[in-house]
Amino acid sequence: MTGRTPDGSGRGGSCLAGRACFALALAWGSSAGCADRAGAPDGDAGTERGAETEADAETEADAEAEADAEAGPDAVTDGDPEDAPGEHADFGDDGSVAPWVRFESPAGGATVANPVLFRIAAGGVEEVQVFADETYSLGPAWDPAERDSLLYRFSGTGVPRSLHVVGRAAGRDVARDELTITVEPDSCEDLFFVTEFDSHNEDSTGAVDLTAIREDALAAVHGAVEALQACGAAVTLGPMISLLHWESGLRAGGFNTLCEENSYNRTDTDCDVDPEALYSYQLGIGGFHTSNLHPCADRTYTSRMRARFLELAEAAGYPVGAELVTPTLAARFHEVCPDDEPTAVDFYILGAHDEFGIPRDDEGNYLAGCGRTPFFEPAVSIGLTFRELAASCADIAGDRDAIAVFGGGDPSYGESGTQDAILRAWVEFAASSCP
Repeated sequence: MTGRTPDGSGRGGSCLAGRACFALALAWGSSAGCADRAGAPDGDAGTERGAETEADAETEADAEAEADAEAGPDAVTDGDPEDAPGEHADFGDDGSVAPWVRFESPAGGATVANPVLFRIAAGGVEEVQVFADETYSLGPAWDPAERDSLLYRFSGTGVPRSLHVVGRAAGRDVARDELTITVEPDSCEDLFFVTEFDSHNEDSTGAVDLTAIREDALAAVHGAVEALQACGAAVTLGPMISLLHWESGLRAGGFNTLCEENSYNRTDTDCDVDPEALYSYQLGIGGFHTSNLHPCADRTYTSRMRARFLELAEAAGYPVGAELVTPTLAARFHEVCPDDEPTAVDFYILGAHDEFGIPRDDEGNYLAGCGRTPFFEPAVSIGLTFRELAASCADIAGDRDAIAVFGGGDPSYGESGTQDAILRAWVEFAASSCP
């Protein structure tokens, strides 16, 4: 159970598996991080394009040579700004813009932080695609009319990297621009997060943009730790990531709805027939426990948490208005709190199964819930998870103090053995991967 639990049960039962052992998107400006498929792995181990036989290569070369001869010498253009539409644009006989593509940013020769946001401008082409070291794709091609950017995290850092972008029309490369940049090495803490996130999240459907979720989550945990430090808490990034790792396994769609671990209706199965049971679930990459949002238990505390949930959910683009509360929802809510009125908070909790499809009486990684509920939004889940620490930040003298405060009603979080277990993932990673 994450943080304080109003029912007094401490950390209790509903804790995500893997606890022994979270503002950028691929399309810049996407809030949910669940749209397009993530890019291929780094150019060091990415998708190799052009893996053909020698005979295939010769046949393709002959065909391209013939097509180039028909198209003329200017069929493939470079990324010179003079090729862009405007005063110097070239036009075909039919008035169409001659194909062109170029890197808008970063600038050539720049040293940039990881991940890198590439902005691409293009005209007269149907799709663009970015490559590193000539042959390795940084992700699938896309229509430049739909988006103009690509976010990519490199594993090969600290040395100049050669990149190029191609523009295609009718399946042929018709424009190209080149760029060389140096990507700054990641911090050990960022490497820890990225490594653990990637090892615990896999989407075989390609429907979930795990790259965007990962970068959103890493930005959120950076922001949360920096906010704690700013208000006086002596916490550090690596141990706080390790705490999240303990709570959720850094699973983007982490959930625990097990009835045998439910604090309000502990049964063998079908615990959700009692609506209060849904206020004892653990959800999201932050491992947040919904008992922190109970509408009529420890009201002073939970009212603050409920208000914070609505703020974070609205900021992430989710509706939070009264129109979400239906008569059916209100009736179910009143079984829990007869003298109160439901809000959007209760819509997202009581609708966990029927509205958002989170599996009943189970635990795992429900990636299909990404973008559907705020609980699987990194900024919301992580923001809520660290909320209680913020109330005590001036009194937190170190990472172990933070863990003890985080445990709330569970005294084991104040014990050195539990703290050692929580910190082990970070300590071992730093020792082996960050000399």
